[in-house]
Amino acid sequence: MTGVGRQHAKAVRILDGSGAFARPWMRQAFHTVPRQEFVPDTVWVWHAEDDRYHPLSRADDEERWTELVHHPTLPVVTQVDDGRPAPSDGTGELPTSSMSAANAVLTMLAATDPEPGSRVLHIGTGTGYDSALLCERIGGANLVTIEVDRSLAEAARERLHRLGYRPRVVCGDGEFGQPQDAPYDRVLCTASLSRVPYTWITQSAPGGRIVAPWKTTFQPAGLAVLTVDAGRRSASGRFGMPLTFMDLRGQRRPDNPLPRVYSTARWEESRHGTPPSLRTSSTTSTRASPSACGCPASTRPAHRHRTALPPGGWPRTLPGRTSAPGRRSSGAPGIWPGRPSRPTSGGCERAGRKCSTSG
Repeated sequence: MTGVGRQHAKAVRILDGSGAFARPWMRQAFHTVPRQEFVPDTVWVWHAEDDRYHPLSRADDEERWTELVHHPTLPVVTQVDDGRPAPSDGTGELPTSSMSAANAVLTMLAATDPEPGSRVLHIGTGTGYDSALLCERIGGANLVTIEVDRSLAEAARERLHRLGYRPRVVCGDGEFGQPQDAPYDRVLCTASLSRVPYTWITQSAPGGRIVAPWKTTFQPAGLAVLTVDAGRRSASGRFGMPLTFMDLRGQRRPDNPLPRVYSTARWEESRHGTPPSLRTSSTTSTRASPSACGCPASTRPAHRHRTALPPGGWPRTLPGRTSAPGRRSSGAPGIWPGRPSRPTSGGCERAGRKCSTSG
């Protein structure tokens, strides 16, 4: 058995043991789609000593590259700083595209639960791996996948076509969707967001499902699984397992407060009760942590926060932005914790501006 074969078999054993293959088709697709074919020869590895990402070339260390690619619970960073690493030393600060951890990918697919032949809109093409898995289930003709970064979109399209998959790959802003191919039975976003675009509701079929990892400024709140109502005017559902993904590019915060709030000093203070007189102001950024690239919260290193909305809480998204739970104001649609009166079940083309880069 080759190194790739050994690592794949090991991943399958671990995923099997955790119950990650929620549907039989997911197991078959995981065996069929060669994960390593969707990863570039250079990946990026986070180094704690300088809190930066360093390149790892397949040619320099194929064994480690293979282990990273086939690790079942960790993502592989495939781009940093929007494709512009530091010219001085070639390192990067912010992961901006990845192949998500296999268990996170399977969690998202299980929540999406597409039927054969259903129409799916996927936001966040990334490497193209998730798109290939979806093609195995619904067929390429039924998948529209959107990626903001033109170089990533073109590379993903080439990989998909080389392996015989023919989804429509669109370079554009996933927040605007792809209205010309609507309606969709499923909308799957593989990037974290703090507001659900109302266009995803209007482009969904009645009873369609929207799946996206929702977050607040400080933490992942849970995987939102929303059902679109019959009139396509609103969507409601439940939060599931918290997942960490890169942000939609259009929803990034340039003034991210995380490095100030979740510093090493503050973490130690919260653990050991350091008195105010001994508090320090030193900070260590957690923004570039390996956990920021597509993995279930339960598989990440120890975290410095708690989820505000408990799993099973009810999110709703309507035509109006929420300024506080239970209150709406005019503007872009938002998502807010509330409880509806009754449960609900759960070539590269150009099409806009910005969207996600995780996949």
